[in-house]
Amino acid sequence: MAEAHILYAVADGVATLTFNRPEQMNALLPEMNDLLPELVGRAEDDAAVRVIVLTGAGRAFSAGADIKRLGEPGRLGRSALVGRQRALHGAAVVERLLRREKPMLAAVNGVVAGMACSFVLACDFALAADTARFAFSFVRVGFIPDSGCTWLLPRRVGLAAAQRLCLTAAPVDAAEALRLGLVTEVVPAAELATRAQALAVAIAGWAPHAVRQTRGLLERGAASDYRGATEAEALAQGILGETADHQEAVRAFVEKRPPLFTGS
Repeated sequence: MAEAHILYAVADGVATLTFNRPEQMNALLPEMNDLLPELVGRAEDDAAVRVIVLTGAGRAFSAGADIKRLGEPGRLGRSALVGRQRALHGAAVVERLLRREKPMLAAVNGVVAGMACSFVLACDFALAADTARFAFSFVRVGFIPDSGCTWLLPRRVGLAAAQRLCLTAAPVDAAEALRLGLVTEVVPAAELATRAQALAVAIAGWAPHAVRQTRGLLERGAASDYRGATEAEALAQGILGETADHQEAVRAFVEKRPPLFTGS
C-alpha cells in the first residue's frame, strides 16, 4: 500500500517521486516516511538516474503529518519517550535526503506544511507553482518545528525570517517564498511539472561525477573555512581530471560539438 502513496518513475535520467494521497492533500503516513528514504536510495543506486525530483499529486505538495492520525486512541497524549522516538524518526528521514550524492530538487505544486517543509528544505533547491503556499504551522497544534526544520530553515532564510515564519505560523505564498529564498523560481501552476522536468534533464545532461562533486562541495563549503573548502576543491578537481567525461568535454569543445557524457 505504501508504494501507492509515493509514486516512482524514471525518464530521461530523472527519477520523479510523487506523494500520492491527493484527496488528503498528500498528508504523510508513517509508512510513507519509511518508504521515502528507500526510494531515494533506489534512485541513488540506479546508474540510469542522474537527478531526483520530489513533488506531490493534486493541489498539494504535502500537508505534513496526517493530523487526524494524531487524534487516534493511543497517540493523543502519548508518552514523552514515544514522542521523542517519533521525532527522531522524522529527523532520520530528512538526514537520509541530505546524505544523498545526486542532485535533488523539489517541485512545490501547492500547499506544503509541517514536516513536509523539511523535505523541501532538504532538496538542493525548489521550484514553486504560483499557487504554492508554505505553512510552518507547528505551534498551531502545540508542537515545535521538527524533522530538522530548526537546523535547515535558518540556514535557508536567516534566523529572523525563520523566527517569524515559525512563531506567527502565517502561511507564505509563492511570491514571498521566492523573496525569502525558500524557492528559486516561481512558474504558473500548469507549467510546473514541465519546467521541473526540463531543469532536471538539463542537469542530468552534464558529467554526472562533476555534478555530484559540485553539489557536495558547495554544501560542505558552506560549513567549512576557506582552506578546508579549497583543499576539497583541489582533491576533487584532480580526480575529475582523470575521468573520461572531462577528456570528452575538452575534445568536444575543440571539435565544436556537443559532449557525450557517460559517467566514466
